[in-house]
Amino acid sequence: MLTTLFLLGPAVLVYVIYQIVTQALPRFFLVPPQHWQDKILKVINHPKPIYLKVGAKRSSFRRRLITASVQPSFYTNFLSNKLQLHPKDTENKDGFFMNAMKRRAPNDASRKVIYGFFHPYANNGGGGEKVLWQAVHATLLEDPRNIVAIYTVNVDAKPLDILQKAADKFAITGIDSKRVVFIYLRRYALLIDSSYWKHFTLLGQLFGSAVLGLEAMYELSPDIWIDTQGLPGSYLLANWVLKEPIVAYVHYPIIQPDMFSKLKFQKFSDLVTMSFSASDVKQAIKFLYWTALYSFYMYLGSMVDITFANGTWTLNHIKNIWYLNPIRGREIALLYPPCSAEVPKGVADTVVEKVKPRKNNMIYVGQFRPEKRHLLVLEQYSKFLAKFRDSKLPLSSLPTITFLGSCRTPTDSDTLDKLYAQVRKLDISDYVEFVVDCSYEELKEHLATAKFGLNAMWNEHFGISVVEYLSFGVVPIVHASAGPLLDILSTDTPSKTWENDLGFFFKSEEDPDYSGVKQGDNLDFFVGDETWTYPTLSALLTKLFIKSPETISDANLAKKRALAKGILEKKFSSKIFTTKWMEFLRSVAIMERTYRENRRDGIDGVH
Repeated sequence: MLTTLFLLGPAVLVYVIYQIVTQALPRFFLVPPQHWQDKILKVINHPKPIYLKVGAKRSSFRRRLITASVQPSFYTNFLSNKLQLHPKDTENKDGFFMNAMKRRAPNDASRKVIYGFFHPYANNGGGGEKVLWQAVHATLLEDPRNIVAIYTVNVDAKPLDILQKAADKFAITGIDSKRVVFIYLRRYALLIDSSYWKHFTLLGQLFGSAVLGLEAMYELSPDIWIDTQGLPGSYLLANWVLKEPIVAYVHYPIIQPDMFSKLKFQKFSDLVTMSFSASDVKQAIKFLYWTALYSFYMYLGSMVDITFANGTWTLNHIKNIWYLNPIRGREIALLYPPCSAEVPKGVADTVVEKVKPRKNNMIYVGQFRPEKRHLLVLEQYSKFLAKFRDSKLPLSSLPTITFLGSCRTPTDSDTLDKLYAQVRKLDISDYVEFVVDCSYEELKEHLATAKFGLNAMWNEHFGISVVEYLSFGVVPIVHASAGPLLDILSTDTPSKTWENDLGFFFKSEEDPDYSGVKQGDNLDFFVGDETWTYPTLSALLTKLFIKSPETISDANLAKKRALAKGILEKKFSSKIFTTKWMEFLRSVAIMERTYRENRRDGIDGVH
């Protein structure tokens, strides 16, 4: 008897937890108390403004207030988690406000829909935030009934300041601020920071994103869950608790099959060779840990209804990992990020070289993070500089470097300090400049006058800065991998050597996929049955500026710029992104109605 109870105990506990998550929590988040209307009417009829007493039912009350209000943005929790009514809502003319809160039938033509964008770092200025704000803009354009909720941990930034930064940084204007509700997450922000987890970082971040997602739902439960930052731990609760459509814009898969190549045991059959030494046991545990995480990531991905990948590299990996999704009718599609690819005003003539010549300058636009490999650029440039001095060429033909980037974290600041130190060590201060945290206007000035643009990251998942180069007529000199190679500078097929019609390519002996085979200054890389050969950056610069300067003559560079203009407008413009996002949004809206009818068990009809 005791043995039976012992065995049944865990099963009963799991069942109870499952019932709480799938039955109790949905009602807790979505259904207000039975007499919720009386509470709101009390506030409306009170002679002075008072707070609405909601207890722990903030989410359900806030949902109804937002969908009925003349200004949904008023119900942010920026100043306080307490709820007050907007003055115009309290007027409740002809009972409009109260009646609007009752419109919850799935096919009600006047029902408002809340699109929840789970993007905790919404106020950062990176490429991910460009995707966020262009998607928000498109969502609001698609239907005047659409309301956007932004879940952010940037608790010191005011709502309108965040929107203004998006306008200034990304030139995204016209966002209807009244329909954007900022929900500030104050309790568990640290749990998604990799530096918080000293060990088992990925597992910790998955857990952290689930907890942060739970906090988001407690403050406001949306109708559609959209993850634009890459926090898959939140999918579990969005699926089990809110039972609503999930949309994910994936910048890169957090776990990849390639990671297993670093392990001694890469599949279960390898474990038969394991000895019981401390080293092998550790390797076996690591293999089991990665396998469990990989399987869990697959499971989380299976909950996503529509997945967008930002480039070919990411698309191929996601299709491989979340391979069950297409079988289940869940779409995985390529959607390039919006990149301001329209030729900017005042730069159009410069792009085709009809105005003043550009400076002999190479700019590198990118956040100051180790994976951007600024150090590699400095070391390779130093080697090239030594050859240039030996060549006795005039100093005017020497290209200088300007690094432009932001510092978001202490880690970024440490990286920048190391770069300053390396410049001093290599004695190249006269030829290298740093521009930190510049405005969008200042960035445009550099893009409009520089001749070349650098990118040295290995397997940059996309590379928005490279698109920015092309849009401003800056000829790219980039690492031959992932986004820059497969998507941005690809005409029909990726370039297998150092040059194509759009730019120039290099590789490094530090690349994890380097074959170890070197032919002079060229490095061999095995791609399937083929061998692709590229020079190092120093060798490429030597070729361009010392050995074969005719390659970068004004006429040749003008041809590259002219071709880039046509490709940009077809592939990477904000207009293209907006159009495709809105097309998919129509499918999501249909899913939302279906989920309400078939998955929520009539919860939305309660009270």
